[in-house]
Amino acid sequence: MSGIVPDKPVSLVIPTWNGRELLGRFLPSVLAALARYPGGGEVLVVDDGSRDGTPGFLRDNFPAVRTVHLDRNSGFAAAVNRGVLEALHERIVLLNNDVEVDENFLAPLVRRLEEPQVFGVCARSLDWDRETFRDGGKVGEWKRGFWRVWRNYDCPGDTPDPDKPLLTFYCPGGFSAFDCLKWSELGGLDELFSPFNWEDTDICYRALKRGWRLVYEPLSIVYHKPSTTISGGAFRAGRVHYISRRNRLFFHWKNLTDSRFLAEHLFFLLLSLPLSVLRLDLVSPAAFIGALASLPKVLERRAKEKERSTVSDSEIRNLYREFIKKAERIVLKM
Repeated sequence: MSGIVPDKPVSLVIPTWNGRELLGRFLPSVLAALARYPGGGEVLVVDDGSRDGTPGFLRDNFPAVRTVHLDRNSGFAAAVNRGVLEALHERIVLLNNDVEVDENFLAPLVRRLEEPQVFGVCARSLDWDRETFRDGGKVGEWKRGFWRVWRNYDCPGDTPDPDKPLLTFYCPGGFSAFDCLKWSELGGLDELFSPFNWEDTDICYRALKRGWRLVYEPLSIVYHKPSTTISGGAFRAGRVHYISRRNRLFFHWKNLTDSRFLAEHLFFLLLSLPLSVLRLDLVSPAAFIGALASLPKVLERRAKEKERSTVSDSEIRNLYREFIKKAERIVLKM
């Protein structure tokens, strides 16, 4: 790996919904990064039914950007899937519309995809202030019947060994690269998770269950303030919380196949529901009821994934537990 200079073209896919101002601010950095990348490629924006004139704005101001327009808002998963389907190249980089990228972020990100077992690679995310750490490698922790996926780690102050890839539990859909052939084999993002949340964790967990790897590349740097579109008035806070809780249940019901893991999940889930009511948290019970309403769809997907999986939940837990225990020069973050 240490001597590889990536020369394969990439498709940078950016889903957007009413994000004309964000695109005007951040697309120039994406185009500049692509111009510096040795392999070349394309920028493809998927307009997810915007009502702010995004297609015309892109046509007038960014003629080099290819645009796919969806007639109605279909959610993040559907927009990304359409973008990957339309993409011209086998190396896909997904970016949120509120992400600014370092001009040299592409080469270190894409080179990891040259490793045959790697499905996805995520970048290091700093705040727009270029100093505050936001996202790095994801630490997957199995605790009280749920996968805890929001903790990060980083390796500041050190140049990572290119021959010793750093693992991540999942690759955020806002700033990660993926192998398009493996993506297609997995069937893309599951639109059950629409409009947003947990769909990227889901596809990455399914990839882990196929025996593929997910890698963190801290030399690839982007700048991002999380949930600019979601929390910027497009969705009420209560609605966002409900969707996140419901989709977390979808993820576990669909993907947990070890009997011990599933039993532990159901025990702690059923224990938590009455406690939520006592705490006057009505979102969690509502999310549970909402998830139950889609249980037939979840079980159908679960059966398909179980049939194709070659790696168990416990093996995934052990893989990440051992990685964190043995990894050198990493710092755990919240």
